[in-house]
Amino acid sequence: MGKGGFGLKGEQRDGEGRKIWVEGAACAPHDLPPGEEMRENAGGLWEAVRCRGRHSRLLFPLQEDSRNYLTLVERYGDGLLVCGTGACAPTCWNVTQRKESLPWDGRGIAPFTPDSNTLVVVDGQDIYSTIKKSQQNGKIPRFRRVRGGGELYTSDTVMQNPQFVKATTLRHEEPHQDKIYYFFREDNPDKSPEAPRNISRVAQLCKEDKGGTSSLSASKWTTFLKATLICVDPVTKGNFNWLQDVFFVPADDWRRSKVYGLFTNTWGSSAVCVYSFGDIDSVFRTSRLKGYGGPTPEVKPGQCVPSGQHTPSETFKIADSHPEVEERVEPLSPSRSPLFHNKHRYQKIGVHEVAAAGGQRYNVLYLATDKGTIHKVVELPDGVQNIMEIQVFPNKDPIQSMILDHTRAVLYVGSGSRVLELPMAMCGAYRNNCHSCVLARDPYCGWANGSCLSLALSRCVGPSPKHPHPQRSPPGAWAGVGLGWRRWSPKFGVLCADP
Repeated sequence: MGKGGFGLKGEQRDGEGRKIWVEGAACAPHDLPPGEEMRENAGGLWEAVRCRGRHSRLLFPLQEDSRNYLTLVERYGDGLLVCGTGACAPTCWNVTQRKESLPWDGRGIAPFTPDSNTLVVVDGQDIYSTIKKSQQNGKIPRFRRVRGGGELYTSDTVMQNPQFVKATTLRHEEPHQDKIYYFFREDNPDKSPEAPRNISRVAQLCKEDKGGTSSLSASKWTTFLKATLICVDPVTKGNFNWLQDVFFVPADDWRRSKVYGLFTNTWGSSAVCVYSFGDIDSVFRTSRLKGYGGPTPEVKPGQCVPSGQHTPSETFKIADSHPEVEERVEPLSPSRSPLFHNKHRYQKIGVHEVAAAGGQRYNVLYLATDKGTIHKVVELPDGVQNIMEIQVFPNKDPIQSMILDHTRAVLYVGSGSRVLELPMAMCGAYRNNCHSCVLARDPYCGWANGSCLSLALSRCVGPSPKHPHPQRSPPGAWAGVGLGWRRWSPKFGVLCADP
Protein backbone atom coordinates (compact mmCIF):
# COMPACT_ATOMS: atom_id res chain seq x y z
CA MET A 1 0.00 0.00 0.00
CA GLY A 2 1.35 3.40 -0.95
CA LYS A 3 1.66 6.19 1.53
CA GLY A 4 -1.70 7.77 2.21
CA GLY A 5 -3.60 4.95 0.52
CA PHE A 6 -6.55 3.19 2.06
CA GLY A 7 -6.70 -0.55 2.51
CA LEU A 8 -9.36 -2.53 4.31
CA LYS A 9 -8.68 -4.98 7.06
CA GLY A 10 -11.57 -5.58 9.42
CA GLU A 11 -14.60 -4.42 11.30
CA GLN A 12 -16.07 -4.22 14.78
CA ARG A 13 -19.66 -3.88 15.96
CA ASP A 14 -20.61 -2.00 19.10
CA GLY A 15 -23.75 -0.74 20.82
CA GLU A 16 -23.85 2.40 18.72
CA GLY A 17 -23.77 0.60 15.38
CA ARG A 18 -21.10 -0.61 13.05
CA LYS A 19 -17.54 0.67 12.96
CA ILE A 20 -15.32 0.10 9.95
CA TRP A 21 -11.60 -0.01 10.62
CA VAL A 22 -9.66 1.31 7.67
CA GLU A 23 -6.14 0.01 7.17
CA GLY A 24 -4.01 2.74 5.72
CA ALA A 25 -5.98 5.59 7.24
CA ALA A 26 -3.76 8.26 8.76
CA CYS A 27 -4.22 8.95 12.47
CA ALA A 28 -2.18 11.57 14.27
CA PRO A 29 -0.26 10.11 17.22
CA HIS A 30 -0.84 11.59 20.67
CA ASP A 31 2.81 12.52 20.98
CA LEU A 32 6.04 12.13 19.10
CA PRO A 33 7.83 8.79 19.40
CA PRO A 34 10.86 8.64 21.68
CA GLY A 35 14.13 9.43 19.91
CA GLU A 36 12.49 11.34 17.08
CA GLU A 37 13.47 14.94 16.36
CA MET A 38 11.61 17.14 13.90
CA ARG A 39 12.44 20.64 12.76
CA GLU A 40 10.39 22.74 10.42
CA ASN A 41 12.06 25.04 7.93
CA ALA A 42 10.76 28.37 6.69
CA GLY A 43 8.83 26.72 3.87
CA GLY A 44 6.72 24.61 6.20
CA LEU A 45 8.49 21.36 5.25
CA TRP A 46 10.37 19.01 7.52
CA GLU A 47 14.05 19.51 7.10
CA ALA A 48 15.14 16.28 8.79
CA VAL A 49 13.68 13.36 10.67
CA ARG A 50 15.52 11.05 13.01
CA CYS A 51 13.63 7.80 13.38
CA ARG A 52 15.09 5.58 16.08
CA GLY A 53 18.58 6.92 15.56
CA ARG A 54 18.56 6.83 11.77
CA HIS A 55 18.81 10.20 9.98
CA SER A 56 17.28 10.81 6.60
CA ARG A 57 16.57 13.89 4.53
CA LEU A 58 12.82 14.07 3.91
CA LEU A 59 10.48 16.65 2.47
CA PHE A 60 7.09 15.89 3.95
CA PRO A 61 4.67 18.36 5.53
CA LEU A 62 4.01 18.08 9.25
CA GLN A 63 0.48 16.79 8.87
CA GLU A 64 1.71 14.02 6.53
CA ASP A 65 4.90 12.83 8.18
CA SER A 66 3.77 12.71 11.79
CA ARG A 67 0.78 10.47 11.18
CA ASN A 68 0.12 6.94 12.30
CA TYR A 69 -0.96 4.83 9.34
CA LEU A 70 -3.02 1.84 10.39
CA THR A 71 -1.60 -1.26 8.72
CA LEU A 72 -3.28 -4.13 10.59
CA VAL A 73 -6.67 -4.85 12.09
CA GLU A 74 -7.21 -8.50 13.02
CA ARG A 75 -9.17 -10.54 15.53
CA TYR A 76 -6.82 -11.41 18.38
CA GLY A 77 -7.88 -13.15 21.57
CA ASP A 78 -11.15 -11.67 22.78
CA GLY A 79 -10.91 -8.50 20.71
CA LEU A 80 -9.01 -6.80 17.94
CA LEU A 81 -5.32 -6.23 17.34
CA VAL A 82 -4.77 -2.78 15.79
CA CYS A 83 -1.29 -1.75 14.63
CA GLY A 84 0.16 1.23 12.83
CA THR A 85 3.36 2.92 11.74
CA GLY A 86 3.32 5.35 14.69
CA ALA A 87 5.33 7.94 12.77
CA CYS A 88 8.43 5.68 12.53
CA ALA A 89 7.68 3.95 15.84
CA PRO A 90 5.50 0.88 15.02
CA THR A 91 2.80 0.58 17.67
CA CYS A 92 -0.02 -1.86 18.48
CA TRP A 93 -3.13 -1.74 20.64
CA ASN A 94 -5.46 -4.44 21.90
CA VAL A 95 -9.06 -3.29 21.58
CA THR A 96 -11.79 -5.15 23.48
CA GLN A 97 -15.35 -4.09 24.31
CA ARG A 98 -14.73 -0.57 23.06
CA LYS A 99 -11.73 -0.28 25.37
CA GLU A 100 -8.23 0.42 24.16
CA SER A 101 -5.15 -1.02 25.84
CA LEU A 102 -1.97 0.90 26.44
CA PRO A 103 0.14 1.00 23.27
CA TRP A 104 2.89 -1.57 22.95
CA ASP A 105 5.92 -2.02 20.72
CA GLY A 106 4.71 -3.18 17.30
CA ARG A 107 8.06 -3.70 15.60
CA GLY A 108 7.88 -6.75 13.36
CA ILE A 109 4.08 -6.51 13.17
CA ALA A 110 3.70 -3.01 11.73
CA PRO A 111 6.19 -1.35 9.35
CA PHE A 112 8.05 1.89 10.11
CA THR A 113 6.45 3.49 7.04
CA PRO A 114 3.60 2.32 4.80
CA ASP A 115 4.86 -0.60 2.70
CA SER A 116 2.91 -2.68 0.20
CA ASN A 117 5.31 -5.66 0.32
CA THR A 118 4.18 -6.94 3.70
CA LEU A 119 2.17 -9.85 5.06
CA VAL A 120 0.88 -10.40 8.58
CA VAL A 121 -1.02 -13.54 9.59
CA VAL A 122 -2.74 -13.80 12.97
CA ASP A 123 -3.70 -17.35 13.96
CA GLY A 124 -4.88 -17.62 17.56
CA GLN A 125 -1.99 -16.33 19.67
CA ASP A 126 0.52 -16.85 16.85
CA ILE A 127 1.57 -13.94 14.64
CA TYR A 128 3.59 -14.36 11.44
CA SER A 129 4.99 -11.45 9.49
CA THR A 130 7.30 -10.38 6.67
CA ILE A 131 7.99 -7.00 8.31
CA LYS A 132 11.49 -6.21 9.50
CA LYS A 133 11.95 -5.48 13.20
CA SER A 134 14.60 -2.83 12.75
CA GLN A 135 15.36 -0.27 10.09
CA GLN A 136 18.92 -1.58 10.15
CA ASN A 137 17.82 -5.14 9.23
CA GLY A 138 18.79 -4.63 5.61
CA LYS A 139 16.75 -5.14 2.46
CA ILE A 140 16.41 -8.95 2.42
CA PRO A 141 12.77 -9.78 3.28
CA ARG A 142 12.13 -12.68 5.62
CA PHE A 143 9.04 -14.59 6.73
CA ARG A 144 9.03 -14.55 10.52
CA ARG A 145 7.19 -15.96 13.48
CA VAL A 146 7.11 -12.94 15.77
CA ARG A 147 4.70 -14.14 18.49
CA GLY A 148 3.76 -17.58 19.74
CA GLY A 149 6.52 -20.14 20.25
CA GLY A 150 10.08 -19.05 19.60
CA GLU A 151 10.88 -16.40 17.02
CA LEU A 152 11.95 -17.86 13.68
CA TYR A 153 12.87 -16.43 10.28
CA THR A 154 13.60 -17.79 6.81
CA SER A 155 17.18 -18.08 5.60
CA ASP A 156 18.33 -15.19 3.45
CA THR A 157 19.15 -17.49 0.52
CA VAL A 158 15.84 -19.35 0.05
CA MET A 159 14.00 -16.46 -1.69
CA GLN A 160 15.27 -14.03 -4.32
CA ASN A 161 13.80 -10.55 -3.93
CA PRO A 162 10.34 -11.85 -2.94
CA GLN A 163 7.16 -9.85 -3.45
CA PHE A 164 4.64 -11.24 -0.99
CA VAL A 165 1.02 -11.73 -2.04
CA LYS A 166 -0.92 -13.55 0.70
CA ALA A 167 -0.59 -16.20 3.42
CA THR A 168 -2.80 -18.53 5.41
CA THR A 169 -2.63 -21.35 7.95
CA LEU A 170 -4.19 -24.77 7.45
CA ARG A 171 -5.07 -27.31 10.11
CA HIS A 172 -4.50 -31.00 9.43
CA GLU A 173 -5.80 -34.05 11.28
CA GLU A 174 -2.76 -34.14 13.56
CA PRO A 175 -1.79 -30.81 15.19
CA HIS A 176 1.93 -31.24 14.51
CA GLN A 177 1.11 -31.43 10.78
CA ASP A 178 -0.54 -27.98 10.71
CA LYS A 179 0.98 -25.81 7.98
CA ILE A 180 1.56 -22.22 6.97
CA TYR A 181 1.34 -21.50 3.27
CA TYR A 182 2.35 -18.22 1.70
CA PHE A 183 2.25 -17.09 -1.90
CA PHE A 184 4.78 -14.77 -3.49
CA ARG A 185 6.68 -13.77 -6.63
CA GLU A 186 10.43 -13.81 -6.86
CA ASP A 187 13.19 -13.16 -9.37
CA ASN A 188 13.75 -15.97 -11.84
CA PRO A 189 17.23 -17.51 -11.44
CA ASP A 190 17.09 -18.32 -15.17
CA LYS A 191 18.37 -15.12 -16.81
CA SER A 192 18.02 -16.30 -20.42
CA PRO A 193 16.20 -13.83 -22.72
CA GLU A 194 13.19 -16.09 -23.26
CA ALA A 195 12.68 -16.81 -19.55
CA PRO A 196 10.11 -14.78 -17.56
CA ARG A 197 11.55 -12.21 -15.19
CA ASN A 198 9.48 -13.44 -12.24
CA ILE A 199 8.26 -16.80 -11.00
CA SER A 200 5.11 -17.31 -8.93
CA ARG A 201 5.57 -19.51 -5.89
CA VAL A 202 3.88 -21.14 -2.94
CA ALA A 203 5.94 -21.89 0.18
CA GLN A 204 5.17 -24.18 3.11
CA LEU A 205 6.25 -24.17 6.75
CA CYS A 206 5.26 -26.39 9.66
CA LYS A 207 3.52 -24.39 12.38
CA GLU A 208 5.24 -26.33 15.16
CA ASP A 209 8.73 -25.86 13.68
CA LYS A 210 11.14 -25.45 16.61
CA GLY A 211 14.12 -24.20 14.62
CA GLY A 212 17.44 -25.91 14.12
CA THR A 213 19.73 -27.61 16.62
CA SER A 214 22.89 -25.61 15.95
CA SER A 215 23.67 -22.04 16.96
CA LEU A 216 23.46 -20.95 13.30
CA SER A 217 20.06 -22.55 12.68
CA ALA A 218 18.37 -22.20 16.07
CA SER A 219 16.35 -19.17 14.93
CA LYS A 220 15.64 -20.36 11.38
CA TRP A 221 12.67 -22.16 9.93
CA THR A 222 13.80 -25.70 9.16
CA THR A 223 10.73 -26.87 7.18
CA PHE A 224 10.72 -24.29 4.40
CA LEU A 225 10.09 -25.56 0.87
CA LYS A 226 8.83 -23.71 -2.20
CA ALA A 227 7.15 -24.80 -5.42
CA THR A 228 6.29 -23.09 -8.71
CA LEU A 229 2.66 -22.28 -9.53
CA ILE A 230 1.69 -23.01 -13.14
CA CYS A 231 -1.09 -21.13 -14.92
CA VAL A 232 -0.87 -21.91 -18.64
CA ASP A 233 -3.60 -22.19 -21.26
CA PRO A 234 -2.88 -25.56 -22.97
CA VAL A 235 -4.67 -24.45 -26.17
CA THR A 236 -2.97 -21.10 -26.82
CA LYS A 237 0.14 -21.92 -24.74
CA GLY A 238 -0.34 -18.55 -23.09
CA ASN A 239 1.67 -18.36 -19.88
CA PHE A 240 0.36 -16.27 -17.00
CA ASN A 241 3.33 -16.10 -14.68
CA TRP A 242 2.76 -12.93 -12.63
CA LEU A 243 0.75 -13.72 -9.48
CA GLN A 244 -1.28 -10.65 -8.52
CA ASP A 245 -3.59 -11.89 -5.78
CA VAL A 246 -5.07 -15.03 -4.24
CA PHE A 247 -8.28 -15.86 -2.43
CA PHE A 248 -8.76 -18.86 -0.16
CA VAL A 249 -12.01 -20.87 -0.19
CA PRO A 250 -12.06 -23.23 2.81
CA ALA A 251 -13.70 -26.65 2.95
CA ASP A 252 -14.48 -29.11 5.76
CA ASP A 253 -11.76 -31.39 4.42
CA TRP A 254 -8.59 -29.30 4.22
CA ARG A 255 -7.52 -31.19 1.09
CA ARG A 256 -10.52 -29.80 -0.78
CA SER A 257 -9.84 -26.20 0.31
CA LYS A 258 -9.11 -24.11 -2.77
CA VAL A 259 -6.83 -21.29 -3.81
CA TYR A 260 -8.11 -18.94 -6.50
CA GLY A 261 -4.98 -17.43 -8.03
CA LEU A 262 -5.17 -14.25 -10.11
CA PHE A 263 -2.37 -13.99 -12.68
CA THR A 264 -1.35 -11.53 -15.38
CA ASN A 265 1.24 -11.63 -18.16
CA THR A 266 3.47 -9.16 -19.97
CA TRP A 267 0.74 -8.47 -22.57
CA GLY A 268 -1.73 -7.19 -19.97
CA SER A 269 -4.08 -10.18 -20.03
CA SER A 270 -5.34 -11.96 -16.91
CA ALA A 271 -6.21 -15.50 -15.91
CA VAL A 272 -7.69 -17.20 -12.87
CA CYS A 273 -6.28 -20.60 -11.96
CA VAL A 274 -7.74 -22.70 -9.15
CA TYR A 275 -5.62 -25.05 -7.02
CA SER A 276 -6.42 -27.42 -4.18
CA PHE A 277 -4.40 -27.58 -0.99
CA GLY A 278 -4.48 -31.36 -1.36
CA ASP A 279 -2.51 -31.05 -4.61
CA ILE A 280 -0.13 -28.49 -3.09
CA ASP A 281 0.53 -30.77 -0.10
CA SER A 282 1.12 -33.74 -2.42
CA VAL A 283 3.74 -31.80 -4.42
CA PHE A 284 5.67 -30.93 -1.28
CA ARG A 285 5.47 -34.47 0.13
CA THR A 286 6.38 -36.47 -2.98
CA SER A 287 8.58 -34.31 -5.20
CA ARG A 288 12.35 -34.46 -5.30
CA LEU A 289 14.37 -31.36 -4.51
CA LYS A 290 15.53 -29.41 -7.54
CA GLY A 291 19.28 -29.81 -8.07
CA TYR A 292 19.76 -32.37 -5.30
CA GLY A 293 20.99 -35.84 -6.24
CA GLY A 294 22.07 -37.19 -2.87
CA PRO A 295 20.40 -39.74 -0.61
CA THR A 296 17.08 -38.90 1.04
CA PRO A 297 17.44 -38.59 4.83
CA GLU A 298 15.12 -40.44 7.19
CA VAL A 299 13.28 -37.19 7.97
CA LYS A 300 12.60 -35.71 4.55
CA PRO A 301 13.07 -31.99 3.88
CA GLY A 302 9.88 -30.12 4.65
CA GLN A 303 8.51 -32.94 6.81
CA CYS A 304 6.78 -31.92 10.05
CA VAL A 305 8.19 -33.76 13.05
CA PRO A 306 6.20 -34.67 16.20
CA SER A 307 5.55 -31.94 18.74
CA GLY A 308 8.58 -30.90 20.77
CA GLN A 309 11.12 -32.37 18.38
CA HIS A 310 13.59 -30.55 16.16
CA THR A 311 14.27 -31.15 12.48
CA PRO A 312 17.55 -33.10 12.22
CA SER A 313 20.54 -30.98 11.26
CA GLU A 314 21.25 -33.08 8.14
CA THR A 315 17.71 -32.57 6.85
CA PHE A 316 17.84 -28.83 7.43
CA LYS A 317 21.16 -28.45 5.60
CA ILE A 318 19.79 -30.21 2.51
CA ALA A 319 16.56 -28.16 2.45
CA ASP A 320 18.38 -24.90 3.14
CA SER A 321 20.67 -25.38 0.14
CA HIS A 322 17.94 -26.88 -2.11
CA PRO A 323 14.68 -25.19 -1.05
CA GLU A 324 12.76 -25.71 -4.32
CA VAL A 325 10.93 -28.90 -5.30
CA GLU A 326 11.06 -30.17 -8.89
CA GLU A 327 7.36 -30.82 -9.40
CA ARG A 328 5.19 -27.80 -10.14
CA VAL A 329 1.71 -27.08 -8.79
CA GLU A 330 -0.87 -27.27 -11.56
CA PRO A 331 -4.52 -26.13 -11.56
CA LEU A 332 -7.27 -28.54 -10.62
CA SER A 333 -7.94 -31.57 -12.80
CA PRO A 334 -9.29 -32.70 -15.15
CA SER A 335 -8.40 -29.76 -17.41
CA ARG A 336 -5.30 -28.54 -15.50
CA SER A 337 -5.95 -25.20 -17.21
CA PRO A 338 -7.14 -21.72 -16.17
CA LEU A 339 -10.73 -21.31 -15.05
CA PHE A 340 -10.79 -18.50 -17.62
CA HIS A 341 -8.60 -15.79 -19.12
CA ASN A 342 -9.32 -12.54 -20.97
CA LYS A 343 -7.81 -9.23 -22.10
CA HIS A 344 -8.59 -7.30 -18.93
CA ARG A 345 -5.88 -6.52 -16.40
CA TYR A 346 -7.20 -7.58 -13.02
CA GLN A 347 -5.49 -6.66 -9.76
CA LYS A 348 -7.68 -8.05 -6.92
CA ILE A 349 -9.90 -11.10 -6.56
CA GLY A 350 -12.61 -12.12 -4.10
CA VAL A 351 -14.84 -15.22 -4.17
CA HIS A 352 -18.24 -15.61 -2.54
CA GLU A 353 -20.29 -18.80 -2.46
CA VAL A 354 -24.02 -18.24 -2.88
CA ALA A 355 -26.80 -20.80 -2.42
CA ALA A 356 -29.31 -21.17 -5.22
CA ALA A 357 -32.77 -22.70 -5.09
CA GLY A 358 -32.67 -26.49 -4.93
CA GLY A 359 -29.53 -26.54 -2.80
CA GLN A 360 -26.94 -25.90 -5.50
CA ARG A 361 -24.11 -23.57 -4.59
CA TYR A 362 -22.23 -21.34 -6.98
CA ASN A 363 -19.04 -19.32 -6.68
CA VAL A 364 -19.19 -15.69 -7.73
CA LEU A 365 -15.89 -13.94 -8.43
CA TYR A 366 -15.33 -10.22 -7.92
CA LEU A 367 -12.38 -8.96 -9.95
CA ALA A 368 -10.99 -5.43 -9.64
CA THR A 369 -9.48 -4.02 -12.83
CA ASP A 370 -6.71 -1.46 -13.27
CA LYS A 371 -9.36 1.04 -14.45
CA GLY A 372 -11.29 1.25 -11.21
CA THR A 373 -14.06 -1.17 -12.16
CA ILE A 374 -15.16 -4.51 -10.69
CA HIS A 375 -16.28 -7.44 -12.84
CA LYS A 376 -18.81 -9.81 -11.33
CA VAL A 377 -18.21 -13.28 -12.79
CA VAL A 378 -20.27 -16.37 -11.99
CA GLU A 379 -18.75 -19.85 -12.15
CA LEU A 380 -21.24 -22.13 -13.94
CA PRO A 381 -21.13 -25.84 -14.81
CA ASP A 382 -20.56 -24.94 -18.46
CA GLY A 383 -17.91 -22.27 -17.82
CA VAL A 384 -17.87 -18.74 -16.46
CA GLN A 385 -19.93 -15.71 -17.38
CA ASN A 386 -19.12 -12.06 -16.77
CA ILE A 387 -22.54 -10.80 -15.69
CA MET A 388 -21.80 -7.24 -14.57
CA GLU A 389 -19.25 -4.42 -14.64
CA ILE A 390 -19.37 -1.87 -11.82
CA GLN A 391 -17.67 1.52 -11.99
CA VAL A 392 -16.84 1.96 -8.32
CA PHE A 393 -15.13 5.35 -8.11
CA PRO A 394 -15.45 8.47 -10.27
CA ASN A 395 -12.49 9.41 -12.43
CA LYS A 396 -11.52 5.72 -12.58
CA ASP A 397 -9.63 5.85 -9.26
CA PRO A 398 -7.52 2.68 -8.92
CA ILE A 399 -8.86 0.09 -6.49
CA GLN A 400 -6.17 -0.55 -3.90
CA SER A 401 -7.98 -3.08 -1.72
CA MET A 402 -11.14 -5.15 -1.55
CA ILE A 403 -12.55 -7.34 1.20
CA LEU A 404 -15.68 -9.47 1.29
CA ASP A 405 -18.11 -9.64 4.20
CA HIS A 406 -19.63 -13.05 3.56
CA THR A 407 -22.15 -12.79 6.41
CA ARG A 408 -23.71 -9.55 5.22
CA ALA A 409 -23.00 -10.19 1.51
CA VAL A 410 -21.27 -6.86 0.95
CA LEU A 411 -17.99 -5.68 -0.56
CA TYR A 412 -15.73 -3.01 0.94
CA VAL A 413 -13.65 -1.34 -1.73
CA GLY A 414 -10.84 1.12 -1.01
CA SER A 415 -9.07 3.66 -3.20
CA GLY A 416 -6.38 6.18 -2.30
CA SER A 417 -8.90 8.49 -0.68
CA ARG A 418 -12.14 6.73 0.16
CA VAL A 419 -13.90 3.51 1.12
CA LEU A 420 -17.23 2.33 -0.28
CA GLU A 421 -19.62 -0.43 0.79
CA LEU A 422 -21.31 -2.27 -2.08
CA PRO A 423 -23.94 -5.03 -1.93
CA MET A 424 -22.79 -8.22 -3.61
CA ALA A 425 -26.18 -8.77 -5.23
CA MET A 426 -26.72 -5.36 -6.91
CA CYS A 427 -29.96 -6.68 -8.44
CA GLY A 428 -31.14 -3.11 -8.96
CA ALA A 429 -28.69 -2.86 -11.85
CA TYR A 430 -31.16 -4.90 -13.93
CA ARG A 431 -33.65 -2.00 -13.65
CA ASN A 432 -36.58 -4.23 -12.70
CA ASN A 433 -36.70 -5.68 -16.20
CA CYS A 434 -37.67 -9.33 -16.05
CA HIS A 435 -35.64 -10.45 -19.03
CA SER A 436 -32.56 -8.53 -17.92
CA CYS A 437 -32.94 -10.00 -14.44
CA VAL A 438 -33.21 -13.65 -15.43
CA LEU A 439 -31.08 -13.74 -18.57
CA ALA A 440 -28.09 -12.36 -16.66
CA ARG A 441 -27.86 -15.72 -14.86
CA ASP A 442 -27.01 -13.88 -11.66
CA PRO A 443 -27.34 -16.41 -8.80
CA TYR A 444 -28.11 -13.62 -6.31
CA CYS A 445 -31.19 -12.34 -8.12
CA GLY A 446 -34.70 -13.57 -8.89
CA TRP A 447 -37.86 -12.07 -10.38
CA ALA A 448 -41.04 -11.69 -8.30
CA ASN A 449 -43.83 -9.17 -7.78
CA GLY A 450 -42.65 -7.04 -10.67
CA SER A 451 -39.12 -6.57 -9.29
CA CYS A 452 -35.66 -8.06 -9.58
CA LEU A 453 -34.95 -8.96 -5.97
CA SER A 454 -31.86 -10.30 -4.24
CA LEU A 455 -31.76 -13.52 -2.30
CA ALA A 456 -30.70 -11.63 0.84
CA LEU A 457 -33.70 -9.31 0.49
CA SER A 458 -36.10 -12.16 -0.19
CA ARG A 459 -35.27 -13.68 3.18
CA CYS A 460 -36.72 -10.56 4.81
CA VAL A 461 -39.94 -10.49 2.74
CA GLY A 462 -42.80 -12.33 4.36
CA PRO A 463 -45.29 -14.32 2.25
CA SER A 464 -48.84 -13.17 1.80
CA PRO A 465 -51.88 -14.76 0.14
CA LYS A 466 -51.45 -12.37 -2.78
CA HIS A 467 -47.65 -12.38 -3.14
CA PRO A 468 -45.56 -15.50 -2.42
CA HIS A 469 -41.84 -15.47 -1.67
CA PRO A 470 -39.67 -14.32 -4.56
CA GLN A 471 -38.66 -17.36 -6.56
CA ARG A 472 -35.26 -18.15 -7.96
CA SER A 473 -33.61 -21.11 -9.69
CA PRO A 474 -30.03 -22.21 -10.21
CA PRO A 475 -28.12 -20.53 -13.03
CA GLY A 476 -28.87 -22.21 -16.33
CA ALA A 477 -32.47 -23.08 -15.40
CA TRP A 478 -34.09 -19.88 -14.11
CA ALA A 479 -37.68 -21.14 -14.03
CA GLY A 480 -40.09 -18.87 -12.13
CA VAL A 481 -43.47 -19.68 -10.61
CA GLY A 482 -44.69 -16.25 -9.45
CA LEU A 483 -48.25 -15.05 -9.93
CA GLY A 484 -49.27 -13.39 -13.18
CA TRP A 485 -46.26 -14.52 -15.26
CA ARG A 486 -47.31 -15.09 -18.85
CA ARG A 487 -44.39 -14.40 -21.22
CA TRP A 488 -42.19 -17.41 -21.97
CA SER A 489 -38.49 -17.32 -22.81
CA PRO A 490 -37.81 -20.68 -24.50
CA LYS A 491 -34.01 -20.49 -24.15
CA PHE A 492 -33.97 -20.45 -20.36
CA GLY A 493 -37.51 -21.49 -19.51
CA VAL A 494 -38.44 -18.17 -17.88
CA LEU A 495 -41.93 -16.76 -17.49
CA CYS A 496 -42.04 -12.95 -17.46
CA ALA A 497 -45.07 -10.78 -16.81
CA ASP A 498 -46.28 -8.39 -19.53
CA PRO A 499 -45.12 -4.80 -19.02
